[in-house]
Amino acid sequence: MANKNKQFRHMKTLKYKIPYYLLYSRLFVAILMVVLSFVSLSPIIVVSLVIYAVLSDVFDGIIARQLNISTVEMRRLDTKIDTVFWFSCLFYLCFKHSLFFKLHLFQVIILISSELFIIAFGRLKFKERISFHTIFSKFWALILLWFFLELTLTQTCVWSFKVAFWYGLFVQTEIFIIALILKENQTDVPFVWQAVRLKNGQILKRNKLFNG
Repeated sequence: MANKNKQFRHMKTLKYKIPYYLLYSRLFVAILMVVLSFVSLSPIIVVSLVIYAVLSDVFDGIIARQLNISTVEMRRLDTKIDTVFWFSCLFYLCFKHSLFFKLHLFQVIILISSELFIIAFGRLKFKERISFHTIFSKFWALILLWFFLELTLTQTCVWSFKVAFWYGLFVQTEIFIIALILKENQTDVPFVWQAVRLKNGQILKRNKLFNG
């Protein structure tokens, strides 16, 4: 009986660690992406790693909210790891598809600059990393995945990059506007109008699937 109780406690403890395992596994994939930039490997394997990472990004938050262990610190850590992961993917693509990035260098610089600007603005205003997890930014991850898959598997992309670029600027603009509106840093602010509600002292309705 004692062994069964001990095993049950262990399984229960393990369950609450799953979101963190998913978070740090994505960081591990980011490191792998940098390493794979210098070696030859089947694109299918690389694509599989990136798909796993994006899925882990979807489910770590959902699982954490279902277990009621989603914290501000976890959400900020999630944003930091997301940034590292996508920059590692960019690093990989720059090495493996250098011609494409030479042709689209200006757009890439704009996207990188907008991301760095948001990070810097958050540090200046809130003294910490912005981590709003807007609904539109969640879809941007899927669009970036589409772009990564198309370029990696077909060696070219037209619409996926255009959509990723313009949609990315839209997402960054929304995040900046939310940062301007809020008096204090918040996590999980789905849309601009909800930032206005927070500024006015109203409480947001939370959804465990998106922003619980």
